[in-house]
Amino acid sequence: MHQLIQSNPIVNAKMIFMEHPDLDMRRYNAPTSRTEVAAIFVGDDGEPPANRDICIYPIGGGCKNISPLNQCNDPMVYPLLFPRGEQGWSNKMEHVEERRSAKRNRVTQLQFYAYRLSVRSGVSLLHSSGKLFQQYVVDAYVKTEGSRLNYIRFNQKDLRGEFYRGLLDALTTRASNNNLRVGKLVILHSSFQGSPRSMQQNYQDAIAMVRKFGRPDLFVTFTCNQSWPEILNAMQGRERPENRPDIVVRVFKMKLS
Repeated sequence: MHQLIQSNPIVNAKMIFMEHPDLDMRRYNAPTSRTEVAAIFVGDDGEPPANRDICIYPIGGGCKNISPLNQCNDPMVYPLLFPRGEQGWSNKMEHVEERRSAKRNRVTQLQFYAYRLSVRSGVSLLHSSGKLFQQYVVDAYVKTEGSRLNYIRFNQKDLRGEFYRGLLDALTTRASNNNLRVGKLVILHSSFQGSPRSMQQNYQDAIAMVRKFGRPDLFVTFTCNQSWPEILNAMQGRERPENRPDIVVRVFKMKLS
């Protein structure tokens, strides 16, 4: 051990954390709410991970990974919410006859979870599960968002990704000059809400309105208050607003529009 220490002397290092002046530090502050559930995932491109560590252990032994898109995913991950083993969404789930068309004959993931989160008469085990319901909603959102991104990735031709061919040529030229290799170019279309192209398009629309109507006089923001009477009146029994994000979001959207 003495020889190991002598051959690898200790180096005193000093770390200085620099704060970028252009960053909005409110985005990096620790969350203040301890009653809400959130999903945190790490990735190079900021998108939900394609594979998730969901494993089952069959009776015969061994370990088997299942896809988050498997119909049995929801009842196995949330046995308290689905004690009868009600199956989740599947990409083979078809619309009923009156809603079926030639182009849209299958139920999307968003439509399925919107149906499942709908409030109906009687006692709902799903909506009265507190934080577990929050986790289920967050999990459904992450799976739906990931599926939308996968669709965009694998349907670039249908989304006219070839129009950005010049961008790929420019990247290839720059990479070859630096002895690098360009990976597969995936264009995130402006139709994807929250994407850079979507925000840039909204910005251009706002600037066009300024050119036509003049400069704005007010900068108006609209935030949600969980103590709104419309939200509190919709609570049942001992329900709390943070445990009913479906009601909070619906009231917010109604007031916003």
